[in-house]
Amino acid sequence: MNIDTVNNHYQLGGAETVARQLHEGSIAAGHNARFHVAEGSRWPKVKGLKPLYPRWLARLSESRFGSWANRIAPRRRWTDRAFRALAQSDAAVVHVHSFHGLYASLESLAVVARAKPLIWTFHRFWGITGGCDHPFDCTRYQSGCGDCPQVGCFSVGPVDRTAQEWETKHRVLSNLPFTVVSPSRHLAERVRASTLGRNWDVKVIPNGVCARTFSGQRKVNANLKQSLGMAPGKVSVLFTNRDFKDPIKGFPGVKSALEARKWSEIQVVLIGGNSSWAKSQLPLDLDVLDAGYLSDRLRLAAFYDASDIFLYASDGENLPCAVLEAMSAECCVVATPVDGVSELIETGFSGLLAAKVSGEALAASLADALTLGFGQRRAIGRAARARVEADFSEQTMVESYLNLYEQMAVIKS
Repeated sequence: MNIDTVNNHYQLGGAETVARQLHEGSIAAGHNARFHVAEGSRWPKVKGLKPLYPRWLARLSESRFGSWANRIAPRRRWTDRAFRALAQSDAAVVHVHSFHGLYASLESLAVVARAKPLIWTFHRFWGITGGCDHPFDCTRYQSGCGDCPQVGCFSVGPVDRTAQEWETKHRVLSNLPFTVVSPSRHLAERVRASTLGRNWDVKVIPNGVCARTFSGQRKVNANLKQSLGMAPGKVSVLFTNRDFKDPIKGFPGVKSALEARKWSEIQVVLIGGNSSWAKSQLPLDLDVLDAGYLSDRLRLAAFYDASDIFLYASDGENLPCAVLEAMSAECCVVATPVDGVSELIETGFSGLLAAKVSGEALAASLADALTLGFGQRRAIGRAARARVEADFSEQTMVESYLNLYEQMAVIKS
């Protein structure tokens, strides 16, 4: 079976992790899988990787000839045309991930959906709103948006065009034969109940994690922390983030929690984009290790293995891969009780959920985790891994999607 996967990036955050897992799993199952990526200038030579914007143009756009290249071959125009061409490809199914209208128009998405069985995995809410990735308590996305409280944030932008975008989505997408996949029950329910998504076929396939990569087997290795530059004598609190400057990803909540009291017994480990900036925002007397952004999954797994506690504080989430990775690595997860996170963690057994979404509540749960002691934290970590192995394995996720691909290809033929 020919499978076309499309995403903004090849490597960045959780959506990219899931897209790569499915691409590699499809190839391993014997399918002809192609991964079309829109953003970036240099990509690894991965089997089936096909940039929507040619490699030579991407490199040229970053050279001294960049303005000329972008003038004669505007990236958005090129990628939109390349994406629309998938409607005439030999693909049995097209699988779209993080679509924000950045590399292709809504109209092009509709063209492909009419021609091919199309799966759209919702990693966030953008598909049913006028532009925000998460509406939180706002319900205007049910009736047309406008007067958006998230103007200035990604992905709304500096000007409020949410009413126009919502209307365009309603006109172009609401009656199309999409199959929408949500990793969490929470988001699936919101999509089914929405004005835009009530006619779509909505399914739930949870994200999965490779339990061999994130194994927790080195938790008892006394030398691992030191080899990574971590403090062996302190409780390691890991906080990963695709971009620490993205407020939705939880840094403000973590910052508030770490400012709430003195934490002399811990070392905070930051991994992700703009981690140096994040370190500069934290209290000066706090022991912080800035590990930067890690593209090496094995090195990232080593930090999970070396960490005692994983801290997560997003204001709104789907089913975060980072939490799954921490659970698989037998970390004691301390998190805010939001959306899909609450579907992963049974507080007191497979992790600790704060009483509410606030820095003060998160600080209280972190203090509780420290009070538990090493043995109890390890027991929580082992229970978390058992939960991952039972319900959130990479193999189960890949098999579920492959079964869906085959069903849709048969129906279309």
